[in-house]
Amino acid sequence: MGTTKLTRKEILAEDPVHIAIIQIVEFFRTQGKAIAAVAAFALILAIGGYFGIDYLQARDARMQQQLGRALAIYHGRIDPSATGDPFAKGPDPVFKTEDAKYQAAIKEFSAIASKYAAGKLGITARYYLGLSHLRLGQNNEALRALEEVRNNSRDKTLGYLAKKVLARYYLGIGNYKASQELLDNMIRDPQCDLPREDLNVDLARIYEAQGKPDEALKTLRKAREEGANSGFQPFIVQEINRLEAGAGTK
Repeated sequence: MGTTKLTRKEILAEDPVHIAIIQIVEFFRTQGKAIAAVAAFALILAIGGYFGIDYLQARDARMQQQLGRALAIYHGRIDPSATGDPFAKGPDPVFKTEDAKYQAAIKEFSAIASKYAAGKLGITARYYLGLSHLRLGQNNEALRALEEVRNNSRDKTLGYLAKKVLARYYLGIGNYKASQELLDNMIRDPQCDLPREDLNVDLARIYEAQGKPDEALKTLRKAREEGANSGFQPFIVQEINRLEAGAGTK
């Protein structure tokens, strides 16, 4: 079986904070410029428990507004008619190209990561900085940022998310050993709060890429059991059926 190559989109599959981020983007889209920053801050307050950041202190308002702007840019729209100012057409940032969008995101997240390097806000910015570099194919810069996040001790959830992205990246370039080591460690780690079924799906991809369909099926069936009531279930069943059909099993 040939090497499994993941696209950048697959490597950067939506992480657990995506819904919260989309909420921020929606507010930038629906609210006027005058209140966009305040709306972003209010929404970030709602996900404060997830990130473990103390959003309740008024002195942090500027920091949260800056993060809200950066996240809106990261999820901005693409329109060939866009001008040099992404906010020229309204509160929803618009860019001519994907590259222009992620270059702007890198600028925003870099500023936050540098200014708040020691805090959790800086860790969050560094995580998305890594994702933005990956989008542009700037792998060395992406790996440097994501390695810093995975080794942080202030926000373990973001650390695990960074490890998950790194595992998919290593799978995409054929470094199965590095990818499997990251996933195995997370699956065994009782403190890891990422869905085990999702991690096992990624692990199954490694086995399949190595030409080990039996191991892949075994791992997927385990994922099916662990995620019986999760949103991953339809995809897991689909993958099991695909592998079983290819192996001629029932």
